[in-house]
Amino acid sequence: MGSLNFTMLMSLKQCVLPDHFMAPDIEWDPTGRYVATYVTSLHEMENGFIIWSFNGNLLYRILKDHFFQFSWRPSPPSSLSPEKEEEIAKNLKKYSKKYEAEDQDVLNLLSEQEREKRKLLKDEWQKWVSDWQRLHEEEKLLRQELRDGEASDEEEEYEDKEVEVEEVIDVKEDIVEYEQD
Repeated sequence: MGSLNFTMLMSLKQCVLPDHFMAPDIEWDPTGRYVATYVTSLHEMENGFIIWSFNGNLLYRILKDHFFQFSWRPSPPSSLSPEKEEEIAKNLKKYSKKYEAEDQDVLNLLSEQEREKRKLLKDEWQKWVSDWQRLHEEEKLLRQELRDGEASDEEEEYEDKEVEVEEVIDVKEDIVEYEQD
């Protein structure tokens, strides 16, 4: 109970094997593009629903106590007249080209905005690096002074030294008498 198997019909290959724990109910939406699995309050645990795409990708998960029923909203009737629907069907290629061009314009705009955002982030990063390098150079003498005159900015100049320090914290002497027989 709860295991799903999404299979490509033409090749009979399994797309994905998702799982909805304890889900006894499944329902396709009216368009056939989405499927919902759900567990109602009749079952004691994991109440709620999951909506999957037609190929098994999880789209939406809601866990809800006291969940009683799941149903798809019916598709509303078309607001177009039958003549208008027929005209659209005849000129679908023309409309497709128009809207594909509009979609491409939006993608180009988004792409340009993304490039500008990346450029701003890169400029900000380079400014931060140059500020850090300037501050590092300004503090060079102070670092050298703190290290007893050692110039330690170059890795080759480092020398590892192991220093062991022993410190006596407390000494307590107990005199124990020893008797010999």
